[in-house]
Amino acid sequence: MLTLVLCLFMDSVAATLFCIALNSVAGIIVWRKIVAAQPQQGIILLEPNQFRFEGSGRQIQGVISKQSRLLGQSVWLYINGFSKNYWLIISANSVDEQSYSRLKRATLEAINYAEGSK
Repeated sequence: MLTLVLCLFMDSVAATLFCIALNSVAGIIVWRKIVAAQPQQGIILLEPNQFRFEGSGRQIQGVISKQSRLLGQSVWLYINGFSKNYWLIISANSVDEQSYSRLKRATLEAINYAEGSK
């Protein structure tokens, strides 16, 4: 963001090209992080207190945290694992309607449970 702001106030062509290159690299890094967090295939298993995802070479198991969000037609899950935390993005088009509604309900329960315990 800083390079974008600096780009607006610099008169040098080299400085402008540097800012554009730096913003492009940052955009590519962010895009790769988002693609890595959004699996193409997999199985979601919802248990009363656990969330498990298996597929696309990854196995994630943990608890849905209060940092998870429902954004548009996707669920952004923040999973508290045993040794590591994970972001996982599940879109409505990637699962059947019943699984998606269960996932939304489990996410809302996790968010409301965390807010209710404050």
